[in-house]
Amino acid sequence: MDDFAVQPHCPECDIVMRTEPHAFVCPHCGHLQLLDEVKMPPEFDGADFDDGRRPT
Repeated sequence: MDDFAVQPHCPECDIVMRTEPHAFVCPHCGHLQLLDEVKMPPEFDGADFDDGRRPT
């Protein structure tokens, strides 16, 4: 089984945590584990490598 597919367990009561926006929450005790914010790279907005208009 892939380790990335496994939900985390609560460190307080060892219950499987639920996924909420930007966090994991324990449905039993309410323990909250915030997820780190990830800065997304900017999207490329220029000519493609195969584009003939690109200067060489």
